[in-house]
Amino acid sequence: MDKYKSITLITLLLIFSLSFNAAAQDNFFQNEDEHNNLRFGNEYIVIVVNQNENSQGRFAVETTGGAPARENDDNKPLVYGRPNPWTSYTSLWINNQKYVFGGSTERRAGDKAKYGEVIQEPTVEDNQLVTKTRFDDVVVEQILKIVKSSTTGLADSVQIQYRIINEGDEQEKIGLRIMLDTMLGENDGAPFRLGEDTIAADKLYYDKQLDDFWQAFDSVSNPQVTSQGSFIGPDVSTPDRVYFSDWGSLADGVWDFDFNPGQEFIRKGEYEIDSAVAMYWVPEIIEPGESKTYITKYGLGGITIVPGILSLGVTSPAEVTLDDNNQSFPVVAYLENTSEINARNVSLNIELPDNFRADQANRKLGDMASGDIEQITWNVSAKNRDNIPEAMTYRVIVDADNTDSNEVERRVKFLGPPELNANITLMEDVQSVDGRLEPNPFRIQAEINNSGETSLYGVQAELILPPGLVAASSEKSKKHLGMLRDGENININWAIEALRVDGTLPFALKVTGINNYQKTIVEEINLPQLRPLILLKATEGQRDEDYYAVDIIAANIAEAEKIAFELNYDNDNLLLTHISRGDFFVGDNNLLPFNRPDKSEPGKIIFNQEFPFNKANGVIATIHFKLKKDSPGSINIKDLEAVNGAGSPFEIELRNILEEEN
Repeated sequence: MDKYKSITLITLLLIFSLSFNAAAQDNFFQNEDEHNNLRFGNEYIVIVVNQNENSQGRFAVETTGGAPARENDDNKPLVYGRPNPWTSYTSLWINNQKYVFGGSTERRAGDKAKYGEVIQEPTVEDNQLVTKTRFDDVVVEQILKIVKSSTTGLADSVQIQYRIINEGDEQEKIGLRIMLDTMLGENDGAPFRLGEDTIAADKLYYDKQLDDFWQAFDSVSNPQVTSQGSFIGPDVSTPDRVYFSDWGSLADGVWDFDFNPGQEFIRKGEYEIDSAVAMYWVPEIIEPGESKTYITKYGLGGITIVPGILSLGVTSPAEVTLDDNNQSFPVVAYLENTSEINARNVSLNIELPDNFRADQANRKLGDMASGDIEQITWNVSAKNRDNIPEAMTYRVIVDADNTDSNEVERRVKFLGPPELNANITLMEDVQSVDGRLEPNPFRIQAEINNSGETSLYGVQAELILPPGLVAASSEKSKKHLGMLRDGENININWAIEALRVDGTLPFALKVTGINNYQKTIVEEINLPQLRPLILLKATEGQRDEDYYAVDIIAANIAEAEKIAFELNYDNDNLLLTHISRGDFFVGDNNLLPFNRPDKSEPGKIIFNQEFPFNKANGVIATIHFKLKKDSPGSINIKDLEAVNGAGSPFEIELRNILEEEN
């Protein structure tokens, strides 16, 4: 650590981000460079994705104009990637096999690894860079987009998202590792700063040990770039563990690697300092048809600096959402004694508005030698989350017995959490036609609205249906929506089939997002009432000129146990040839008991049937005739009697389509 103490914090950087307008964040550009890289960026940063067969889909991040307050951070790398990105890569643990995302490589970073098939080459879609790789039944989408940094408030960071989809019929156990080969300007081995730790050697952190973000500086004495990665927040998925290590070791190990706690970031097998970071999400079960989304963020970081004998730099999120998942936010202070004397009895104090608090608001640092650097973190929370203002300004003050004091002010804006609502409607006019619903399947639409003040990421909407309603064939009950911005509406449709149900039916729409966001919206759907019905209808299909047949069709009669009726026909116009059982009396390719109707009296057929249990719709019988004349004449049913299983009368409506058509 001594080699860092001589560095001057006065130039630690800086990005006076809160004074700049972020409205330019949508002024994107895209092009291809001379090395066949796809570039997508704005006035602050650019994402560079390798389109070549070798290492296809791997990416780097660079500045374009960088931080508005600085002139010397233009066109600098944040992730190594020149002339083509290849050193950073993402790994997958799939059922105990380790794979690398994207195209294969012949270079050190993953050269001996297993690979899948790239099924979508890098493509710009809706201001996102999308690449897809298939690993048998598992499809993995890499989605890169430019978003706001938490500390600058500007669109100068890259959201790195992986969506893993199980398209097979069996469970898959899958984990993810994202490894970034950080490079800041000309410095390929910058130390990482996390909370109160300055990390210059191999170190492991578990999820409970992580702070909201980490920062790195390419040079503290002559800073060019400040980078920042996010671990905790409403727009990222917290890793289960994070390794800070040298790039060579992480490049050689696709999943497990040579990790030596306390060893300086010397590139394995060489003599150069080369730092990198790897984020791990442990393997989880993904069910057939389900998906899992992981999100992290990396880009520029913002620090407010006031130089002095005791130079003071302070950083914190520019925008904060305080809720059950995020009950506090960090304030990080960097302090350096830039004088040539020892500063005695140095203290740092954070001053907060009335409704806010921080543990150990006053920090006693003791004496600081010339060139010493201290790094302090406070976690700030609200005393009453129901009384949070739109914004607040806090102050950090440094004092010493023998030097001038110094102070920094920084403003924080508070935003409410995502708040999702839905309006669910039938997209079609569902009617009762001949005792059945038409159309069936039918479509419903959910208009989902985020009326909150922050976006929700990794959004999935699942339709939970009651008995009697099912998703239509090839329809998925759970659908992936991606990001839902604050104030945004999105429509999503499902095809639903009703199975012998009608009336008012409850169902639920379950919407989930990252960081355990979940909301269930209960709605009702009104379907026309389906009455028990028996109807007569001429059969369709090819007929001889003198052939005529009539189907006796029943609908919604599941409760009927016995039905008796007479079918009368015009004996002068029709000659009865035979009666065939309908599909009511065929089950699982077997014939069910069918009482042969009494046809002894010309012009009359007497039916007296016991019906299969719990069968509602079908053809009771088909009556076959030969025509004696051009017209079949009158055919009708009368004296209908039906009883249910308890022996009580069962009301059935009669309908004669033959007469309606004539």
